[in-house]
Amino acid sequence: MIGRFNLDIDEYKARFAEPQSPRSKDDPKEADTRAGRALAYALDIRKFEIELYWKRGTYFWAFIAAAFAGYALTHKATDPDPWLSILFSALGLVFSFAWYLVNRGSKFWQSNWERHVDLLEDMTLGPLYKVVAVTADNSAGNPLTSPAQFSVSKLNQVLSVFVVAVWLLLFVRSLLPISCGLPLDPYKLAVFALVSGFLLLLYFFGKSSNQFTTSGLHERPHEK
Repeated sequence: MIGRFNLDIDEYKARFAEPQSPRSKDDPKEADTRAGRALAYALDIRKFEIELYWKRGTYFWAFIAAAFAGYALTHKATDPDPWLSILFSALGLVFSFAWYLVNRGSKFWQSNWERHVDLLEDMTLGPLYKVVAVTADNSAGNPLTSPAQFSVSKLNQVLSVFVVAVWLLLFVRSLLPISCGLPLDPYKLAVFALVSGFLLLLYFFGKSSNQFTTSGLHERPHEK
């Protein structure tokens, strides 16, 4: 195993530089160079990550909506079963928390490929992706109808946090009443421990094996 190390921008660009220099009329076109091919791959993978981002969201929303429907039906029943409320709220809490973590993970890898595009386009077609063209309508238009610089992925993450908070309230409500004067309910205690344990497992053991805590360009360790 080779240890991880950092790359500066010059070292990064040197990895994609062509072996021949200076360029001649027989040199390949920019799109056929190593950097050009890498840029095409980075753009494709970024597009693929965005598609997966929304597909994953649809997957989690299906489970969360089903849990909401089940929780609502238990309260509409003439004789509601409190254990079903606990079950559906536990499922909703776990799936919504997992959805929040998946959103953050998807955003990390999307940002990773956007950074590659930023660097590789300087070596090929120029700063097309990193230059933001702001028009007068964008900067000083109608605040209700003009385009605005909101991050769709960040809004989605904030929404997922709100859904987690709602499910947490419903889960706590389903466990009530809790009092020192009441006998201990082993079923409620087991469900609480199970849900808490899975939330911790998702957060601590759901992380990627490669953890980078500082900004910059990092080369992942690889087997030789």
